[in-house]
Amino acid sequence: MSQPPQPPQYGYPPQRPSTPMPPLAPPFPQPSAASPAPPGPGRPAWRKPALIGLVLALVVAAGGWGLWSFLGGEPSGKKKPAESAKTSAGSVVWMADSRTKPDDKSMKEALGTWFTSSLVVKAEPDMVTAYDIKTGEKKWSFLLMGSLCAASREAEGNVAVIAVEFENVCTHLMTFDLRDGHRTWEELLVEKKEAGDALDPRKWGKSGPEIALHAGHAYVTWATGEQTRRLSDGKRVEEQKHDACEIVDSAGGERLISITYCDGTRDIKLRSLDPRKLDKPKWSRTIDRNDGFVTIISTNPLVLSQAPGKGGADARYDFVVLDPDTGQEKARVAYNSYWLLGSCFLPMSGCTGALVDKGSLYVAGKGVTAAYNLADGKERWTYKADANRYTTPVAVRNGQVAAYTVATPDRRGRTTYLDASTGKPVRTVEHSDRDKDRKNEAMMSRIEGFPRLVNDRLLLINDGGFADDQAGMIYAISAPANDG
Repeated sequence: MSQPPQPPQYGYPPQRPSTPMPPLAPPFPQPSAASPAPPGPGRPAWRKPALIGLVLALVVAAGGWGLWSFLGGEPSGKKKPAESAKTSAGSVVWMADSRTKPDDKSMKEALGTWFTSSLVVKAEPDMVTAYDIKTGEKKWSFLLMGSLCAASREAEGNVAVIAVEFENVCTHLMTFDLRDGHRTWEELLVEKKEAGDALDPRKWGKSGPEIALHAGHAYVTWATGEQTRRLSDGKRVEEQKHDACEIVDSAGGERLISITYCDGTRDIKLRSLDPRKLDKPKWSRTIDRNDGFVTIISTNPLVLSQAPGKGGADARYDFVVLDPDTGQEKARVAYNSYWLLGSCFLPMSGCTGALVDKGSLYVAGKGVTAAYNLADGKERWTYKADANRYTTPVAVRNGQVAAYTVATPDRRGRTTYLDASTGKPVRTVEHSDRDKDRKNEAMMSRIEGFPRLVNDRLLLINDGGFADDQAGMIYAISAPANDG
């Protein structure tokens, strides 16, 4: 288990920006060569991904992207994505490399992954790129004139929000359309003189700003303040100052939920917010810190993870279902010793290895995936996979749960479709057994991120920070639910 983040430093409240925003490079539909952006700042150590020590042989096409070969074999980067795409079940269809290669020991952010019906849109340390989910063909991309420092957990109406550094502070907010990459607005969250340490990536410690989207608004929270803006035009709607907080967290979507751990208190505060009236939450409740750190798994249904104790490698994570109207506990799924959750403090929503769908919770384990009823917290079924490997739920659709058993350098991965009501396997897709494919998949399985299953593609995506050029961005495997 991962160690919960430690207290960060803090800064100052927001003001309406008056400084004109610098222009950003325009989106471009076709690849074009570009020079790397200046190196970004140091990043919190607790976001550092686990993969270290594998050497990548990168084959990058024009525009800083392409198909590459991590280990061994002939390079395939000269081929176009559509020409290289394989449709056979279990094959590696396409891969995308990071454009930025860190040239120092600092951590760089790769937070932010969003989807349309046909595209996966990925934020990197100095650019945002959209790929066709089926083929990996790059559809659009634009450069950032500053280092990425925050990203919205979700998209709303095909719009996502990111923050980049402006004059060495994380204050430059911008929205863009996922379908074609055009920016809809750009604003300063606060003036540089008002930002303080809480918005300085070099000084904010282990908790930076968080962005969540809900009901046509972008909500940004940081150590000493919070602010909402209209997604349509960037106009500031509400802002609040608050006491310096060690940790802030938020999640949007169906509801806007905020979590704060603030100085001088032994309580964790949970709030359900109206983005137009931040001073009048729909409900607010507190949890004693002795009862454990919490993070938001889902806002619909409203589910938190809770880690009683001090965290660390032996942490115990319960899942708690809250009444969305009151915030009070409705049910609890008690910790089970065979669970193998990843980080429950990722910048993106949820825990690696935990998936919520309507009335059910699916949890990863060593050799198993377990299903629980959120109404009473009781186990419904357990699927037994490979006894020595991690198996994580990645999607629920058409009455089936897709479970991914990770690859190792010696054993290929697999995607198994399970009957959601019984846990019985319906179809298993064995992944490529080529030596370099196994090793590349095993490496991508250990990055900080969530596997996704979208349009019959199992996507292993880097959603965290990376400190060197050994971090790929996206690894796509064909994993159809049937042979049709």
